[in-house]
Amino acid sequence: MRGRKYITNFIVWVFFLASIPATAFSQSNGSLRGTVILEDKNTALHDVVITIVQLKRSAQTDETGAYEFQGVPPGNYTVLAHLEGFPDIVQNIQINSGDALTLDFQLRFSGPREQITVTASGDEQTTFEAFQSVTSLDSTKLAEMSHPSIGEVLEKEPGVGKRSFGPGTTRPIIRGFDGDRVLVLQDSVRIGSLGSQSGDHGEPIDVLSLERLEVLKGPATLLYGSNAIGGVVNAITGHDYAHRGVRGYFTALGGTTNNQGGVSGGIEYGVGSWLFWGNGTGQRTSDYNTPIGEIQNSKTRVGSGLGGFGWYGDKSFFSFSYGYDDRRYGVPFAAMFEGGEEEGGEEEGEEFIELDMRRHDFRFNGGFRDTGNIIDAFRLTLSYSDYQHKELEGDQVGTTFDNKLLVYRGVFDQRRTGIFSGKFGFEGQFRDYETVGAEALAPPVDHKSFSVFTLQEIAYKPASFQFGGRVEYNKYDPTGLNERSFTGFSGGAGVRFNLWEGGAFVANYSHSYRAPALEELYNFGPHIGNLTFEVGNPD
Repeated sequence: MRGRKYITNFIVWVFFLASIPATAFSQSNGSLRGTVILEDKNTALHDVVITIVQLKRSAQTDETGAYEFQGVPPGNYTVLAHLEGFPDIVQNIQINSGDALTLDFQLRFSGPREQITVTASGDEQTTFEAFQSVTSLDSTKLAEMSHPSIGEVLEKEPGVGKRSFGPGTTRPIIRGFDGDRVLVLQDSVRIGSLGSQSGDHGEPIDVLSLERLEVLKGPATLLYGSNAIGGVVNAITGHDYAHRGVRGYFTALGGTTNNQGGVSGGIEYGVGSWLFWGNGTGQRTSDYNTPIGEIQNSKTRVGSGLGGFGWYGDKSFFSFSYGYDDRRYGVPFAAMFEGGEEEGGEEEGEEFIELDMRRHDFRFNGGFRDTGNIIDAFRLTLSYSDYQHKELEGDQVGTTFDNKLLVYRGVFDQRRTGIFSGKFGFEGQFRDYETVGAEALAPPVDHKSFSVFTLQEIAYKPASFQFGGRVEYNKYDPTGLNERSFTGFSGGAGVRFNLWEGGAFVANYSHSYRAPALEELYNFGPHIGNLTFEVGNPD
């Protein structure tokens, strides 16, 4: 009862703060306008999305290439110009009280000057402005790499390696951290996979359909969870704003080393404040050929799709989407380990080991923004993921893994007031985990978690300061064993000094807490996928 009282009081205070009139903090606002043209052609570009990143306000250019923002509070802002097929262009401006500024853009067919990230702070910003080390790969770069898994894509990025039991199983290792210490997200929410548990488990992320793939290196526990000590990989699908008319893409790829072939296509249609979208990908690879011969059972097959619709008004928005991912891949040499200790093991282990994986994902996003009050914006995400994979020994199912995950996440953005800005929020999950078969090393487990977090920033010139904290509670309830619960605190602080244009000095301190993973508590037995005999400690 006491917990319900605290939650009720929290909600009442939130809506009270959100309802305070902006005039209580009134100041003379400015305006921003400009035009967007194609470089060297002086051709006006329409339907370009111009975003004031810190305010989360967007406008589209009209037929003459013009855009305009009214009522912009004084401050320093990053302004982003985005049009599908062109690299994003970023400019920084300062708006003083009563200013009427003009800011023009010229888009070009060339590499981007600065990358954009949403993972570092939870908001769009340039990677140069981020306090944490972050890498961002756009859709063009992902298509050029033409790999079927995120581990293969990220392998050569700074500070990132891969854990691999074959091309289909690859998963990023960030600064030496692997497994439960690296968190894989889609649009900042957990995807419900079991890739962290074992070296032969993959991640159900369709690389070809992403708008961006971002890697946050170093502790990211404040915003995303206690098991993000090593870092975060965030797959961003887009579809966050309405536009007029039809947009789409089509990608085809092929390769000779593994007889690769794949296609991916998507379309968006916007009318008024409504946006409808859908995309799909199919990709296959055969066994790899190498100078010393063919790597047997290294083949992969991927099929995925995503569809949804959303309404994006001036002050509020909501969207629904459904995603499906189905993939099957071989695990090279796994059969040798499976039969290695049996009499006549080579003959017993000749059947190939494959994983047959599928995932359903249902997601809702909704909230309000640009209220001008203390609570300037709020975003609520509800996600339900139904994940299953089967480990196949020839035509026989050896083990079936089921993982159902319901995640809720709410983030409140505080109104930027002078040098102060920030956000706070809550996140929780309900997880139902069960394995059946030869590698059922843990009993069925119900896992619940809840956390609250905040991230605050003070922006001086030429220095900025960032600090925050997260309190997270985890509870495990296994069948036939005693339940366990863990509560811990993570905190961090950073400072950033602008030295010159294009140069900065950044220093961070982080204290991170990680609750034990389910497999660390309850697994017991030989685990071929990790080449280990695992002994969990439920105490």
